[in-house]
Formats: sequence, structure tokens, C-alpha cells
Amino acid sequence: MLNLRRKPVIRKTVILTFVFFFLTGFLGINASDKRVGEGVVLNPKPAAEPPKLDGELDDPAWQEALVIDGPFIVNQPVYGEVLPQKTEVYLTYDSNNIYVAFYCHDTEPDKIKTSISRRDNLGTDDWVGIDLDATGNRQSTYEHICNPNGTQWDLINSASGGENADPDWIWYSTGKLVADGYIVEIRIPLKSLKFKSGNNVMLNIAFFRFISRTGTNSSWPQLDEQKGYFNSLVPVVFEKLSPQLRLEALPAFTFGSIRDRLTPSEWSKADTSTQLGFGIKYGITSSINTEITVNPDFSQVESDEFQVLVNQRYPIFYSEKRPFFMEVQNQFDLAGLSGSTNMSTAVHTRNIIDPAWGGKIQGDLGKVSFGILASGDEWPGKDLDGSTNSLLNEGKNANFLFGRLKYSLKGDNYVGLIFTGRKFGDDSNQVVGGDIRFRLKGNHNISFNGLLSDSKDPETLEKSGGGAFTLNYQNYRKPLNLYFSAEHYTKDFRMDSAYYYRTGITGLSAVIGPNFYPDKEKFPLFAKISYMLSANYTHDHITKMDDVVLTNRLNFYFPFQGVLSIYNTLKKEAWMGQSFNQSSFTATAEFQLTNWLYLGSGFAYGKALYYSGPFLGHKTTFIIQTAFQPSSKFRQDFDYQYQHFTRASDNQPVYDLNIFVSRTTYQFNKYLFIRSLIQFDSYRKIVLTDILGSFTLIPGTVIYLGYGSLHGKNYWDTANSKWDPGMGPEKYYQFTQSFFFKASYVFRF
Repeated sequence: MLNLRRKPVIRKTVILTFVFFFLTGFLGINASDKRVGEGVVLNPKPAAEPPKLDGELDDPAWQEALVIDGPFIVNQPVYGEVLPQKTEVYLTYDSNNIYVAFYCHDTEPDKIKTSISRRDNLGTDDWVGIDLDATGNRQSTYEHICNPNGTQWDLINSASGGENADPDWIWYSTGKLVADGYIVEIRIPLKSLKFKSGNNVMLNIAFFRFISRTGTNSSWPQLDEQKGYFNSLVPVVFEKLSPQLRLEALPAFTFGSIRDRLTPSEWSKADTSTQLGFGIKYGITSSINTEITVNPDFSQVESDEFQVLVNQRYPIFYSEKRPFFMEVQNQFDLAGLSGSTNMSTAVHTRNIIDPAWGGKIQGDLGKVSFGILASGDEWPGKDLDGSTNSLLNEGKNANFLFGRLKYSLKGDNYVGLIFTGRKFGDDSNQVVGGDIRFRLKGNHNISFNGLLSDSKDPETLEKSGGGAFTLNYQNYRKPLNLYFSAEHYTKDFRMDSAYYYRTGITGLSAVIGPNFYPDKEKFPLFAKISYMLSANYTHDHITKMDDVVLTNRLNFYFPFQGVLSIYNTLKKEAWMGQSFNQSSFTATAEFQLTNWLYLGSGFAYGKALYYSGPFLGHKTTFIIQTAFQPSSKFRQDFDYQYQHFTRASDNQPVYDLNIFVSRTTYQFNKYLFIRSLIQFDSYRKIVLTDILGSFTLIPGTVIYLGYGSLHGKNYWDTANSKWDPGMGPEKYYQFTQSFFFKASYVFRF
């Protein structure tokens, strides 16, 4: 039995975890050597003529550009080593653009991994990147990444929310393989950035290079483990950055058609919809953008991948895929949530189900950063969980309003405020809160947020209020990783904008993870070995019961992007008035075996809880993922997951689950691709097939053409003329056919 009173070893482990944290957490390790790039201020000269992006460095602009040829320093997997391959970076600018070029020398050019792929899909290739803090506040960066073919990957990195690859913006790049490596050229239009303007403008910058075959990520300047990523960026001074006219118009046309099977031989008439949408984006200043959209196209082009829905205690989290909302995710992230076990995000825009309109404004004024987002949801007469709301007339809109304000302190520290509101007839919810993040010497990061809610129940018309807070501490360095978190939610707390699991709880979490670096000559296959001990404790104030989770994990890191993880978990979980003791063993591995083959797999076995019983059982899980890429244009992905659950008391099977996903992609060039998708779920007895063709000239100027088909296993009751599963032998029928077309064009003035 997993009982803290009956098992002194487990109780001592929890106590020692927290004692070890307090004994080691504030022992700083001071760097004695000056890091590469420390104290440097870059002063690029303006280019008389813009360079041509052709993979050649013979333009006068590059000949006169600022050149950084100092060593790149490895960040992962082993911090502090010098990258053995030489990298040269060229930096210049003019009145409209910032230009960057990389010359990546390689002593084994035949082993460079590259592909012609869709945007944001090159993580396992060789790549280079420029991270630009365009406001100079050390709170966020635009990350521009290119592989040797010039395929783009862009991310926004923020001090509050980390990296987010969802937003896309307009910039230009090209790449070319050469005899001794590869060359990448990048042009970043100033009107694509929120930036400081004026004379002698100081921004912050860093350059990165990733080598696929060794799994090595490196940078110039060297990232300081004592100061963290944002504080390691070096200043760059531009003599003059002029304000830009930033005016964009985005008309969009969408057509959809869907048919449903009525009988085995009869289909419904096509239900078609034609929609014209229009959006306009305007830069009020060089650092403030506003965007308004009426009758927008919020269509979700990419289907949600199948996930395990059987035996889930909490709803499944689905990522945002709609461009209008993807651009604001980092703005509303709260400090402290990165390690929360209860709340993933304070603003989960997938809660806005069927938007009719949207508006937002985002910007920076000196040290102040702000964002406002509003939207009207046409989801008719439904609550967020999909149940019918009897007190509201069908067609009533739910209105959402989110506001965010942050003030930058020294370095990447900040304080912030947040407001979220949702009103749906008599149903209303408002939340106000604040957060703070600060870093102490020695890379000790402390984050805190506090939230207060005020709500009105639509059925009882009663008002209620609640509160929540999260406090966490992080210290990640080469020899030792430490983490501690405390969070509390009152039982009446409610936040309709957020994604969270429970209320009425108090939770504590701690993680200790020492890192070991074997001698390369004796153990050439091991780049790093890490151990992690984690403990999670949750007390439910409503049931007066506790949950406890203890995990021991061992990770092995290999040079060729290989990771092997072995861990066991002990768990005591309270559910339906009972306490259930569980345990499991898990092993996962992933390797980029060659330039053309990726393989990932996982296996887990142990005692688990079946929530619908409730009762304990034995659960087996097997996962395999492969990516086969025989050429730079063709890629085949296979994902397979198997679950088998048997009742512990009598060893009788409860369920079997097979989920299979096949994704075939052919990329004609970096603008045009065609993709076929097949997804199969044996438990829900459905098969989804989807074919999508896409042409993307630049973000916003796109054409999509797609066809989807849903098959389900069912039985047709001829006597009663209805579908009636379970009444006879079932067979797979195609139940839905859908056709989709979308075209939009960005007019940039």
C-alpha cells in the first residue's frame, strides 16, 4: 500500500526531497571565466545597396557588413564546449530591413541534414537562427530559423511563457549547400516587427547553430547559466531605425461542403457554406499593432490528431491552430504556470468555439507591454462543456475580453496584471490577477501569480468568488537542476478562459535532477546522463483526501539526437471516495538514426485506475513513431499507440485500444505541398482520411484545398430504418464527406 504513514521510506523520501532542495537551492556556482561575447556591443554599418538573397556572399553589402567569427559555444547536450565547426555571421541593415547571413563551415558536408519542408517543420535538420529582442526589454525575442535549403521556422520566446512556434510573420530567406558547408541569407522587414525606432537604437541579439548528426545546439554569444537566456543577449546599436507604415489588409474566401450518410444507400444533400472575411492590421506606432476582423475565417485547416479518450480523468487539451489567436498566446502567459500540475494556460483560446468577430491590440511603450483581445462566440445555446444551456436563447453570443499588462524590471524580470472575462446571457465570469518573475544571482528564478474570480451562475443566479495562486522556484544549470512549486485553488474559483483540472486543492511539487558527463574517450556514445527525483502532493479540501506521486527517472543522452529514459512511478490517487495505490515502469527512446530515418518508441506497464469503475487494473502501453525521409521533398510519418487494460481482481479484459496515424507529405518546393492523412481509432471505431493541398507564398497569402472523409463502424436496422450499433453485425460505413477550399491574400502597404 502506498501509505505515507505505513511506509517510512516513502515519507523520508518526500522529506529528504524538500530538505535537499533548501540545502542546495541557494548555493550559487560562480563562473570564473569570462564568457564568449560578454561585454561586446555590436555596431553594424548600414548597407548602401540591399544584398540579393541567392546563397552567395559576393554582394557589396556582405563585404562591408559586420562579421562575427568568434567561436560558437555549445548549450546542449553538454554546456560550455566549443563547437568544432566554424561559423561566420554577417550583419547589416538599411532603412527597411535587417540582413543576416551565415556561412556554416563543415568538415563532413555530406552528413549535413536538410529538407524542403513546410514552414515550422525542420527541427531535426541542420539549422541556423537569429534571435532578436526588438524592443530591448529582454522580455521576448523573435526567433528566425532556417535550414540549409532556406526553409523557415519562426518562434516567439517570452520570459513568461517560453517558446511558441504558432505565430508566423513575413520574412525572407534562402539557403545553399556549398563544398565546405552551407550558406543561409535572411532578410527581416522592419514592418514585420514591433521595434524601437529613432537614432542610436539599442536592441539585443544572439545567433544559433544546430548540427543534426551530433544533436548539438550552440550559440554566439555564449548563454550564461548564471544569468539565463534573455540576459545573455548582446546589445546591437543601429544608427537609425525609421518608423514603418504598417498597414495590412487580409481578405479571405472560404467554401465548405459536407454530406452525411442517411442510410446504407442514401446520402443527405450537400450542406454548403460560403464565407467572405476581411481583416485589417495597422501599426499605430513602430511598437504598437492593432487588428480587427469581421466575419473572419477561423476555419481549422489542420485536423486535431487522434488522442486517447478512453479512461481519461480530465478533458483532453487541444492546441490552438487558428492564426488570429495563435499570435497572442505568449502575451497572456502567466509567470509560475510553466511547472504547474493543475493549470496549463490562463487564456486557452480554444474555449472560443465559433467566433463571429475579433479584435486585438498589442504593443510596447518603453518598459510597458500590453495586449487586449476581444471576440464574440456564436456557439448557440451551449456551455463551454457542450451541454445545452436551458436559460439562454439559441443563437445568443458569448463575449470574451482579455487584457494583459507587463512592466519590465531589470533584465528579464517583470511584474504583470491580467484580466479575463466571459459573459453568456446570465452566465458571467471575470478574473483579475497579477504575476511577478525575478531572478537572483546564480540563476535562481522565482515566479508567482495570484488570481481572483467573480462569477454568476446562470441557473441559480447566485454570485460566487474564489482565488488561486502559484509560486515556483527554478534553478537549471550544468551540474544540477532544481524545481519547487506550491499552488492553491479555492473550491469556488472559476476561470472560463483557462485550461485547468481542479479547484479546492493545495499542491506541492519538487524536482531534483543532477547531471553527469562521462569521459568522451572512455564513453564516446554518452553525451550526458541525468537523474531526476520528483515528488507531487495534492490535498483536496472538498473530499479531504490526498494524492501523492513519486517518480525516479534516469535519462541517457547520445550524440545523434538520441535520448533513452527509464523511470518508475509510485502513485496514490483519491477518486470517488476511495484511495487507490498504483505503480508503473516506463521506458522511452528516440533517435535520429540516419539523415533519412527517425525512430521513437515507448513502453509502459503497471497497476492503474479505471475511473468508470472505479477499480484497479493492469495497463500496458506501447507507442512507436517513425519518420521516413528518403529525399528532401518526400516524408512519411507513422504513429502507432496500443493500450491494453485488464481488471486486477479477475484478470478480465476491460478494453483494448489501437490508434494509428499515417501522414504522407510531398513538398514540391518551399511554397507548395500535398499531404494525405489517415487516422484510425479502434476503440471509437472510426477512421478519418484527409487530403490537403497547400500553397503558401508568405504567411497570410495562402490557398488550401482539402477533402475529408469519416468512416464509422455501425449496424443498419432495416426493420426500424435506423442506425443501431450493437443490434447486429457491424461494418464500416463512410458517414461523412467534406470538401474545403480557402484562399486569402495579404495586401501589405
